[in-house]
Amino acid sequence: MIITVEQLTQIVAAGGGLVLDASKMTLNQIKEIIPAAKANKARITLKNVSDMTAGQLMEIAGLAPGLVTFNLSED
Repeated sequence: MIITVEQLTQIVAAGGGLVLDASKMTLNQIKEIIPAAKANKARITLKNVSDMTAGQLMEIAGLAPGLVTFNLSED
């Protein structure tokens, strides 16, 4: 399935929660999607975030406080 960042943003804005693979997206793409979660309290989980810095994770979390989860597991 191929879904654009714009379509993912619309899904989140409609209230749909997502699990996103951060290794397949740019930081800017992630930062475009996350703010849409605030309006309908959609929850977003980011997996494969090992290449991101703690600062980047804090920045992402701040875009939708309490609605972003980071999967830090190895698998």
